[in-house]
Amino acid sequence: MFRAITMWFVFLAAIPVQARELTIATWNLGWHLSKSDVQTWIAKCGQPFALNSAGTMYEPSSAGTPGWGLDWDRDAPIPPLWDLSVLPPCNVFQDASRKVVPVTATAYSKRASQIATKIGQDLGADIIAFEEVSGEQAVRDVLPNGGADYNVCSFTDYKVQRLAFAWKKEFGDASVCRPEKPVSLPGESAKNQVRPGLTFELSIDGKLARFLAVHLKSSCVSPLDGTTDPKRGKLEGDEANCVILQEQVSPLEAWIEREAPADGRIVVLGDFNRSLWFEAQNSESVRIDGSDPTSALPSSTMVRNLVKEINDGSPANSKLTLLHETCPAVAQDKALCDDPTTVVDAARRKEARRVLPFTENLGCRNPMELDHILLGPAFTSSGGEKVSLGRMGRTLPASAEHPDPLLALSDHCPLKAVISD
Repeated sequence: MFRAITMWFVFLAAIPVQARELTIATWNLGWHLSKSDVQTWIAKCGQPFALNSAGTMYEPSSAGTPGWGLDWDRDAPIPPLWDLSVLPPCNVFQDASRKVVPVTATAYSKRASQIATKIGQDLGADIIAFEEVSGEQAVRDVLPNGGADYNVCSFTDYKVQRLAFAWKKEFGDASVCRPEKPVSLPGESAKNQVRPGLTFELSIDGKLARFLAVHLKSSCVSPLDGTTDPKRGKLEGDEANCVILQEQVSPLEAWIEREAPADGRIVVLGDFNRSLWFEAQNSESVRIDGSDPTSALPSSTMVRNLVKEINDGSPANSKLTLLHETCPAVAQDKALCDDPTTVVDAARRKEARRVLPFTENLGCRNPMELDHILLGPAFTSSGGEKVSLGRMGRTLPASAEHPDPLLALSDHCPLKAVISD
């Protein structure tokens, strides 16, 4: 009998252990507020404003233009009286002609319900990184079943475009959830300080996995953006947005090299606001002085390739794999979407950016180049998949038949991946 039991345990030990599969996702929800915060925002955007006596600023007025009707272009010569670090601008939701659509509480509540359905039916994620959320409650408002099956962590300081993680309760509590302050550039003026990263640690099957969610400086996406303005999109240039993104390179690389666990169980994901696939295929030197990216970055040296600088493979446990991102099988222009070389050809990139927002493709206004997932050496994956918003990526104004507008779920589509170790 003892021999039979022994042989049984030997047999069990010989069975290979199935690797744990996890579905992870990242989604920028586009200035998303909690249901309580959105009431304040709607009220303020509905308030009338008029120019002050000097003609330099819009101020509250008993008779004037509601906030929905002001010029919210970031380069507008006359700014509204508004603190964008506290509340979003009033032009978050725009129709196909880019006309601002005023928001109602009923419409926002419906949008939250639709996001929850999208998360439950199409993401099915165990761990989700969110960008552009006002905090923990804003995330709980859009989780399936009222968030009953998820834990959530975020933060309350910094500006209103915050980050958060939500994860299935079966994995227990996070051991760490903290903002990565250096990525926010705390040495800059308050105006130029940007979003921090968010460090998140979770024990999965007794093994620590470390995540970093990011939302880097916008408007420095690709050198191909410079077809009309030579300064645009050049990380090493002097365009204001690229100058700030350049400053984020060092703290981001420092986190990766410092925080990567010895076994390489690390994930960096989120809205990079940078075309990492363009950079991955770019043969130019990573730094403008041609120095080795594995060496310390001199303060006097500019980086032209973000992903190759932060992911130089030294130390080995910090080596990241940029996941290839594909479109859903039903996408009409799937071939254009799936081909990573699309982003290095100006004409094909322009066409992709035109057609991929169509409802028969991805449906979101920002369908490519911004959102990415990078895996450490402990993890494997067949690649990332963009989740289509379809018709729910549209914003439609109110009408006589529909007194409340229809609000797009986001200007970004979710990106998900199944990973294993």
